[in-house]
Amino acid sequence: MLRIELDARALANTRFVISPLYNLTDSLWLLRSTTGAGPAGGRGPGALVREAVRERRLALLESFFTGAWTYIPDFLNPQPEQHEESLERELHAVATVAPERLAQELRTMLTGDPALGIAGGRAPRALLRALDRGEAEFAELVAAELHQLWQAAVGPRWPALRARIDTDIARRAQLSARHGLASVLGGLHPRVLYDGEGVRLLVDARAKLPAKALYLTPTVFSSELHISVDPLPGARQLRPTILYPAFPGAGPGPEPAPASPAGDLLGATRARLLADLDVPRSTGELAERHRLAASTASYHLGVLHRAGLLVRTRSGHRTLYQQTPRAEALRQEG
Repeated sequence: MLRIELDARALANTRFVISPLYNLTDSLWLLRSTTGAGPAGGRGPGALVREAVRERRLALLESFFTGAWTYIPDFLNPQPEQHEESLERELHAVATVAPERLAQELRTMLTGDPALGIAGGRAPRALLRALDRGEAEFAELVAAELHQLWQAAVGPRWPALRARIDTDIARRAQLSARHGLASVLGGLHPRVLYDGEGVRLLVDARAKLPAKALYLTPTVFSSELHISVDPLPGARQLRPTILYPAFPGAGPGPEPAPASPAGDLLGATRARLLADLDVPRSTGELAERHRLAASTASYHLGVLHRAGLLVRTRSGHRTLYQQTPRAEALRQEG
């Protein structure tokens, strides 16, 4: 069992983060699964990932996720620095990881650590050949393979996957507002338990870790629970991160908005955009979800914002829009 101790300050600093790379590595756990078919015999996510790994010869990624070991190096999932990370920043962090950290994490993966309940395994030949080129080049090769997998299997589906992540966070935020953060922590996964003083994780690893903050990251491929706790001695301590499966649902686009007073007043397109902004979204995301040109989506958002129906905020380089209370009241009229 792994225990993460959370005092009042750590609870106050607990937050959700959105990570394209965490979802990308989450998809690689499907390499250990024997099932890959989707509904009605179609190709499921596991089959798509295995096909991309095979066709693009991503031998290093295959090495990490098909061995017998129970620890996957943390440098594959660099610590998020903000609510939503960009894939480019995350891949840069992978490619420039400190050689000492990389070597230490690989050693723990392969040799294990009985004190922490981590089992090791035999190093694949592809991994050893890449390591012969030095830690710096090894890290760059891993980042390049991750980028190829993104392009082949995950990137084209990211708008739909991101919509599911947004829905999950919005639902859990509502749950926290109604019942408190404890209900959110205890509802992440059957193997996550909150006892008022910390989180107990029913996993093979054994450790007791004090934390200054806890990150919660929804992932969309695996139904398993994964933890990034950085247990390695002598390394820069990272914030514990719980990677939990997002709620199912939230397909690639919103359902058509039913007829409503808002539709009569605003027009069908603006009413659909407004209905889809119960969670923050960017202009590009809305254009993708509603199959609009970016300039068209921007124009309609400007009209809704000037009418006092949307609030506009900044998140890094992105501008996000969300309904105001006035918009919610308009939608519920009638």
